[in-house]
Amino acid sequence: MRRHLWFALAGLATLALLAGLPPRAARSQSAPPATAPSPVAPASPAPPTPATPAAPPSPVSGIRNKLAAADLLSAESILEVHREKYGEDGPWLAGLGWLARGALLVGDTAKARRYAADVRRKCIARPDTLPLEKNHDVEGPLGAAIEVQAQLMQRSHGTRAAAAFLRAELAATPKPPAFASRLHKRLNMLELVGRPAPEIATEGHLGDPPPSLASLRGKPVVLFLWAEWCADCKAQSASLARVLRKHAGDGVRCLAVTRWYDADSLRARETTRVDSVWTAVYSELGPLPRAFSTPSMIEYGVSSTPTFVFVDRKGVVRGYTPTRLTEEELERNVAAILR
Repeated sequence: MRRHLWFALAGLATLALLAGLPPRAARSQSAPPATAPSPVAPASPAPPTPATPAAPPSPVSGIRNKLAAADLLSAESILEVHREKYGEDGPWLAGLGWLARGALLVGDTAKARRYAADVRRKCIARPDTLPLEKNHDVEGPLGAAIEVQAQLMQRSHGTRAAAAFLRAELAATPKPPAFASRLHKRLNMLELVGRPAPEIATEGHLGDPPPSLASLRGKPVVLFLWAEWCADCKAQSASLARVLRKHAGDGVRCLAVTRWYDADSLRARETTRVDSVWTAVYSELGPLPRAFSTPSMIEYGVSSTPTFVFVDRKGVVRGYTPTRLTEEELERNVAAILR
């Protein structure tokens, strides 16, 4: 009897102990098993890569449009607004060079002189002006300023003084090809007509080797100075071809001259590209002699393309036009070298 009573009491104690424990499901949620992996903290997001700020817009296009309408005051205002927003940066300096040209174009010589002097002063003040061939922000405006100063000198002191000024500028320091070409262009516009045509210093060629100008003495010669990327040159092809065909019986010869613009290490690839452009675009001109010559492109002042030089039977330059021409103008210049 006592034994049964003891078992009964032990059972009640066990039930009471179990009743005080939480249910199994609750235990599993409140205390994860020791073997469960610890939760991994989420990775911190990588900081966003800062966007490269966009380059300030250039005021040059707006300035040129206003100058084309002879509206110098509006062009000046465009440049003023640019400086307020972005400071005297490279595009501002380019715009200042265009104001010097524009002032001369509309006949305001006082402003032209002041703007040209401002450009030169700003170029000298910039700490990165040298070497010039690595600073395109300075190269264009400085060339424009020198051209304007030469034209002002021509008006006030005559052609000889202006030519001497340009020669001094060319001799001052070594110039990159584009810059030197620009000053030679202005010099040629002053004095090349009436002088013997400089010989072509051929450095390379497409097709057959081009003849020298000396070997063509007795024949009228048209020099077509071009660049493979030049849209105006491509547009000139058809009219030039028609004029040359018209005067084929007069013995007119045409030489195409260009230069390499890419780095020396890319010369073979550039030569192939130039050849393919000529074949695709200039087929109407036929198999013209085509020379590569950086010295001649500089000496003939090819800072804008196309440039035409019209040489008479005696080897004397009778026409120099650093611009695209109408067929009528081409015909007029060719007729002048037939005499």
